[in-house]
Amino acid sequence: MTSRLIVNSIRHTGASTDSISLSSDGNTTFNATGSMVLPSGTTAQRPGSPSEGMYRYNTTIKANELYNGNAWVTIGQETVDVHYLVIGGGGSGGGDWRGGGGGAGAFRSSYGTQGGGTAQADQLSLAKYVTHSVIIGAGGAGVAGQKGNDGTSSTFSSIVSKGGGTGGKYAVSGTSADDGNPSADPGGGSGGGGGGGNQTGQGGASGTYGYDGGNGAGSSPQCGGGGGGAGGAGVVGGSGGTNGDGGSALASTITGSSVDYAGGGGGGNYESGNATIGGGGGAGAGGQAAQIANRGSGGGGSHSGSQAGGAGSSGVVIIRLLSSVTATFSSGVTQTSATVGSDKVYTITATSSSSETVTFS
Repeated sequence: MTSRLIVNSIRHTGASTDSISLSSDGNTTFNATGSMVLPSGTTAQRPGSPSEGMYRYNTTIKANELYNGNAWVTIGQETVDVHYLVIGGGGSGGGDWRGGGGGAGAFRSSYGTQGGGTAQADQLSLAKYVTHSVIIGAGGAGVAGQKGNDGTSSTFSSIVSKGGGTGGKYAVSGTSADDGNPSADPGGGSGGGGGGGNQTGQGGASGTYGYDGGNGAGSSPQCGGGGGGAGGAGVVGGSGGTNGDGGSALASTITGSSVDYAGGGGGGNYESGNATIGGGGGAGAGGQAAQIANRGSGGGGSHSGSQAGGAGSSGVVIIRLLSSVTATFSSGVTQTSATVGSDKVYTITATSSSSETVTFS
């Protein structure tokens, strides 16, 4: 036998009015000025086989959630506004004689102009009490006698900044090995410079957040093109005062001081080619690795036979938010923090895996 309790209202003992009214058309009315306590528990304690319409309070994320038949949907979760600077790893310089300079990693920011002349982005509004991805991109490694490696992507939440393209190698084959690599969208940075030689290596194309690499110079003078930087294109190879220079870096003040990031690497030279320099931000000159870590700058192109191009520098993630908000990082994150006015600035310089996170509370 099935037991039933049939009522049309519920009243607490001693109350003068009904607390809950149940109408014949299925509507329920709460006649009270207090509150209703929902079923609650952690994310791990969600029902194992939920039904559409289930509603509960999640103590892990400190918000209500509704099961819509496919997934749990969060309702009314608290958010925090976060400014960011996310830069991908710089590309390496090209190897062998007259390699092209490495391109800078993508420069994406909500705190000032972005790379490639792109306007400042909006700050992020991120949910509290949930994890957000943090990954620091590596600089590309040079390869002896060959084109090197692109930098890898840096990530913060939904923002992905790709690494810069490697420079082309000594341009004698007339193939893509002579050319600088692109750094394509979405989230693309700067292209690598083309190799110089008896062919003309082409500079790699940039994405939205960087500039193109410069072409190498063929025949005489033999000089690799500069890698693109966040602030300007790599210069074509040649014998002039700036030929083969890496594209300029771009400054950010998110830390409270003006710091240059994401300069293009200089091309390798020979004969009367320019003794190239990098594009700032610690970028490598001809044959040199990028000199300052965590700037996302390109390495210099090789200028000696069978030599490897210089390595690019690793990327960086910098976030800025109100000091009243706490940022908690997973164990594989290397970071420092500083107070700037009413804000806290966190500089993340390394992550031990691709699954590292930050949580705001």
